Parts: sequence; C-alpha cells; structure tokens
Amino acid sequence: MDIVDSHVHLYPGAEVGSLAWCTEGHPLHGQHSVEDYLEATKDLKTVYSHKLRGFIFVETDRKSHTETETGWKEPLRELEWIRRVVDGKPRSGEGHTSQHAQLCLGVVLWAPLPSGPDVMQRYLDRVQERAGSMFSLVKGFRYLVQDKPHGTMSDGNFIGSLRWMGQSGFAFDLGVDTRSGGIWQLEEAAVMIEKAHDGLPDYQKVKIVINHMCKPDMCSRDHDGNPAREPFAAWKTQLTRLASLSNVYMKVSGAFSEMDPLPPEDEQGKWGSEVRDDLVERTRSWSGDWLREIFSIFGPERILWGSDWPVLNLGGGGSRASWMNWWAVVDGFVKDNLNKEDQARFWSDNALGAYGCTR
Repeated sequence: MDIVDSHVHLYPGAEVGSLAWCTEGHPLHGQHSVEDYLEATKDLKTVYSHKLRGFIFVETDRKSHTETETGWKEPLRELEWIRRVVDGKPRSGEGHTSQHAQLCLGVVLWAPLPSGPDVMQRYLDRVQERAGSMFSLVKGFRYLVQDKPHGTMSDGNFIGSLRWMGQSGFAFDLGVDTRSGGIWQLEEAAVMIEKAHDGLPDYQKVKIVINHMCKPDMCSRDHDGNPAREPFAAWKTQLTRLASLSNVYMKVSGAFSEMDPLPPEDEQGKWGSEVRDDLVERTRSWSGDWLREIFSIFGPERILWGSDWPVLNLGGGGSRASWMNWWAVVDGFVKDNLNKEDQARFWSDNALGAYGCTR
C-alpha cells in the first residue's frame, strides 16, 4: 500500500538558527534532512512491505513577523531550501540528492494571515518569484495560532486572508492546542471557519486541515485509567462542531507529544521486536479512545495520516524509532476499523485530495 505522510518538517543544519523555537541545546537542534527522514521510515518497506510515496512538507515556524516584508526573510529562505530538495540540487551537506526530488508532493508555507488579503497577495507574489518552477507544489499556508491570544482567529484581517486563500485555491493548516492552550482555541477555530466560509460557494470555501488531532490532553486519566471525563467530553464536543463544517479535514498525527513519553530507542533495541510490539500495542490501547472518536466524527473521507517528524521524536522513542512506532500504532487501529478502500483513503488518497496534489 502507498503511504503519504501529510505532515513532515525538514531543515538543514546551516539554517537551524532561523527556527523560532529551536535554541542551542534543544533535542531537535541540528539538521533533520530527507536522508534522516528516510532512515527513520526504512522499516516501512523492509519489514511491512509498504511504499512511502512521499510527504507534504509543512513550514517549521522560522523567525518571522507579519507587519513588513523584512519579517518574511526566513520563511522565504525556507522556501528556497525546499525548492533545492524538489529540484534535486542540494548544497553540500544538506542531506538530500537528486534521487529524492520526487518525494515532496506538496508544500505548506508560513504566511502573514493576520495582515489581511492585500498583504497575502503581495506575499504570494514573493513566493512565486522564489519558487520558480516548483510553485505548483505550494498547496497551502500555515500561521500557527496555538500560542496566539484570544481573538487572533476571529480578527477581520485573518478571516479575510482565509477567504482569499479559498478563492485562490490554497488550503490552511490549522495548528491549535487543546492541552496547553485551552478548549477555547477549538471554539474560536469553529467561529473562524464559519466566518471564512460565510456566503461563499463550496468550491471557494478554504479547506481547513487541522493538525495533530487538536493536540488533546491524553495524559489526564481517572482512577480506572479512562480519559478524564470533562476534558475528553469538551474535546469531543468541539471536534463534532468542527466536523459539521464543510471542507474540514483532520490529521491523525503528532500524538506522542500529548502522551507520556516512550522509552528511548536504545532500550527498544535491547528489548527486541516482541517487546517493541508489546509497547506499540499498549500505546495503541492508550490512544484508542481518541482515535475512535476522530475516525467516527470525521469519517474515513476526511482523516489523513501524518507523522509530525521529527517533532514526534521527543516522545516517540527517538529519531530511528518514533516514525515507525506511530505508524504501527495507527496501522493496527486502521486494520481493525477500516475496510481496504477506506484504508487507502486514509494512508494516501485523502492527503492528496485535501491538498490537491497531482505529482
């Protein structure tokens, strides 16, 4: 079966200093290249006989600000980096070759949504200049709202940018955080989507691709080990509201960041495959309540597989283990809950459709 990873972050070592969040000493400080990613995913083919068709590159939150074009320097530099991957023309030591050029199926870039549609058009002009022949792979934009104040998503300029994106054929990757930010983020996101879609025909309504299951609180449990009732119920209620809106998709991605961390990969290696399989099974059981709700609420046509590599390395067992751990957790759940046709939708077709990928 073909696998499309709908959420991957990559960056060259020479540009780590441009990341807004990655200070020296951070576990993810240092290069995370296409070659590193392929090393993390290699068991998909050798052990499970599946094919990694490719990935959607998602912006890595580089240093930026929305007010003036000077604040676009690092996001546009990121575009130039992913263009080198797509063109198969690496700089020395960047960790990719011409053989990797076809792996990137689509690109989601940073964009200054709070500045409104006129600025978005000006930004798009700069993107088109820098992207050159790979501009057709630019499928959407992201402006992280998970750490932004109340009102960011419902601001008139933000809504105007989303309406412009829908009418221009671009998707919006929505990054909210239920656990750390609060349930209000999901409530505001629903209002945002309603306003962005209001009065528009379906084909002009921006596609919203929600990241990481809205980052639910998966650690809060009652004394019986079940999800804590109030936060789980609130998350489920808001997911149902979001799913009731058209053109809204959900990525099943990034959950290791919301769980108790798995043991590091060297311990997994010492345990051997049987113990690792047990670890995956227990993790699947732990995450099952949330996965069941997402699959039920959004249905097989609007859920996308994604890894969030390399961020999932922080809780998923390390760079060599985390991607396969998360894939194996979800794979077991998918086999038990989806037929073959819906499995193909989940693993690849939905991502290609949501982003309009043709590569």
